[in-house]
Amino acid sequence: MRITVGIKSLKEADHFLNNGADEIYFGPAVPSHRAAFSREKEILDSIKLARRLGKKSLLALNEIYPLEFYDFLLEHSRRLTDSGLDAIVVRDVALLEYFRRKKFRTYFVSSIMCSCFNSQAMQFYKDLGVRRFTLHSQILPEDAGKILDPKFGIETIIFVPCLFLEINIVPFCFFPYAGGPGARGLKGRPCKLHYKCGSHDFRMLETNLYFQAGLLYDFHKLGVNWLKIARQLNTPKLMAEFEVTRFLNLLLEKGLDRKTFCEAVTERVKRLDMNKYGSSYHFKPFAGR
Repeated sequence: MRITVGIKSLKEADHFLNNGADEIYFGPAVPSHRAAFSREKEILDSIKLARRLGKKSLLALNEIYPLEFYDFLLEHSRRLTDSGLDAIVVRDVALLEYFRRKKFRTYFVSSIMCSCFNSQAMQFYKDLGVRRFTLHSQILPEDAGKILDPKFGIETIIFVPCLFLEINIVPFCFFPYAGGPGARGLKGRPCKLHYKCGSHDFRMLETNLYFQAGLLYDFHKLGVNWLKIARQLNTPKLMAEFEVTRFLNLLLEKGLDRKTFCEAVTERVKRLDMNKYGSSYHFKPFAGR
């Protein structure tokens, strides 16, 4: 599978593109995702770098934007595609329809926030120009196999299950997240906390590393095209997740049987202890800066 990684600076683009990433993606230079570029010039320089290296670049417009932003987003998107941007990640149906009315055509990618759970939903977005679909964490490989019809001529992408596996259904979970709106002082994700249900303790169900490795193995066998690493503020954690993803991808390419693969992944990820890097939402500068 190919690897796409979310970035927030030209320095990150240079690091990942020169160390095995096939694609970078990033937010627009407007108040948006917490891990976005601050200046458009850095975006343009990152796009040029990707093209020079024979790699791809994507703009992530996976928010619900106010209508007054639409004209700016259209102008911003056209300027970037004219400069070599390969595709745009979109969440909002209204924005896709706006682009179509304005006759703006490019390679669109569905955000995980689109929640495409069946072939009808995929066809709906395909009619709006979407050509690559981000499979939701709630879709198991056995379900995906029923909706990924080769005749659709689409690409598919998943977040690496061992690194990013949503417990709740995005975007239908309204828990605040650390670093997000309305979450001042929040140090962890509410869905991972213990709660009381009557006299009993309750917490959201979670999966173990062996199960997550099995998901990755099965999606690879199904022919999923891309592995996605979520963009975040914590650059050292992002770099560590990238190295883990490269390792997992190399294991998949070796053609190991499922049991051997799952055992190798479980042992490696446990030994690395990704928790030592802290939360994805905490800002840490690029290594060496």
